[in-house]
Amino acid sequence: MSRTVAALCLVAVNCATSAPVSQNGWTVVKVIDLHLELVDSNRVEGYWFTKNYVVPEASAHDIVVDPLWHWKIRNGHLQIYSESQLEDELTLIKIDPKIVTVRKRSGAIARYRYSYRR
Repeated sequence: MSRTVAALCLVAVNCATSAPVSQNGWTVVKVIDLHLELVDSNRVEGYWFTKNYVVPEASAHDIVVDPLWHWKIRNGHLQIYSESQLEDELTLIKIDPKIVTVRKRSGAIARYRYSYRR
């Protein structure tokens, strides 16, 4: 009996600690009319979010960006899609008064200046 209880406790702990979703994750209210601008001196990357769409801003010699993407929130993660594929997923780590910190789908941590058009 004690082995069964121990096994169930182990399963419960693994479920509780795997892939945590922050209670301060993305919400529709946080995303609509949001403008993100990457804080990076070597790369230009930004996003304008509307109710249904994302207008990506990117600058590099080998990057061509479709003019209009779409977004959705899944399990608190902000997913950004081009016409047919997931381009990135931003997991919210922290929001400061002027900077939002996220974990990108690649695992990299990124910082964006943000503002709202309201």
